[in-house]
Amino acid sequence: MSYDRLTAQEAWTRITKSPGAQWEEAAKRLTGAPVPVHFQRTFKIERSHEVFCIGSCFARNIEEHLLYRGIPVLSKGIHSPREEWPGRPNGLVNKFTTHSMLQELQWLVAPPADPGAVLVEADSGWLDLQLAPGVQPVTRDRALARRAYLSGDYFPRIARADVVIVTLGLNEVWRDATHDIWLNSGPRYFSVRRQPNRYELHITDVADNQGALERFYAILKQLNPGSRLIVTVSPVPMTATFSGDDVLVANTRSKCTLRAAAEAFCRAHADVAYFPSFEMITLGAQSANYAPDRLHVLDEAVGKVTGAFIQAYLGDSPPLDPDFLEIPYLAANPDVDAQVRSGDLDSGFAHWLRVGRAEGRPLHPAVATNQMIGMGLDKSRD
Repeated sequence: MSYDRLTAQEAWTRITKSPGAQWEEAAKRLTGAPVPVHFQRTFKIERSHEVFCIGSCFARNIEEHLLYRGIPVLSKGIHSPREEWPGRPNGLVNKFTTHSMLQELQWLVAPPADPGAVLVEADSGWLDLQLAPGVQPVTRDRALARRAYLSGDYFPRIARADVVIVTLGLNEVWRDATHDIWLNSGPRYFSVRRQPNRYELHITDVADNQGALERFYAILKQLNPGSRLIVTVSPVPMTATFSGDDVLVANTRSKCTLRAAAEAFCRAHADVAYFPSFEMITLGAQSANYAPDRLHVLDEAVGKVTGAFIQAYLGDSPPLDPDFLEIPYLAANPDVDAQVRSGDLDSGFAHWLRVGRAEGRPLHPAVATNQMIGMGLDKSRD
């Protein structure tokens, strides 16, 4: 099956008129950080449009840079107590697989008979395996209350979004076979030993991920027929693989699988577009785009990629304050961080624009936090 079938005349027309068709020219762009990539925009984002970002940690970067330009982002505000998740407030809902994203939308139209089925008991409490790895165990009552909030408040916002940005991360997917639930996090080793038949790992292929994207699309259109999608593939590599292969091999397989699935999915729908953030970051100089751990993408690189996105979809749109970054601001102002985590504020940026700038609040702490350094956001040396 082909993506396209062209006449010979059409093929020669494309190769002669496309600005990025020749490798000789493209090789010169590979010195950029990030790499400029030619792509076609199929629709525009209006300033009045509301956006919901779902996917891996790179989605969190994208939504913040949209906020910096005054774009309403429905996925930003969240109730997220620091003792449960000390990282970026809405990082606990990072989704790393196509199937875990699909699972959340399926629950919006057909709520689970047992909301507690996604929970698993740990040494000191209960874990929700649809959340990101690293979320701290809580009481079962708290875990159920949080799941009710996410299913009843947070994820339903996607139905109001004019544009949904989906960032694909991994192709290794855990499934709870007992309850027929696709999970976002893998079970802990002691859980597997205690219930050896409950969980299974799926190393998904292109067709599997394309099918999950199609089902995601169908549900989204059921919720909001006018919504449009932009699909990206995260440039953040997998931290470990359960496949038994070298993680370098497994990561390449994962990204190639997701990139191919995204291509087929986007080509099938006029209201779905692909944005090449993966290519822009991974084809450029590693030291210029990644933190020393070669895992986190530097905020400067993210800013440039998102700037290209903004230029393509909104036109010229500089940030409302070019000196502002969300994570350093929250680290420097614990009271604002607390308001964001309680759900009273959607973001630190909202506080900065409303009162923080007038109050002379610091934009970053005197000493960088470990989280800031790991994300390439160390501003303490400025």
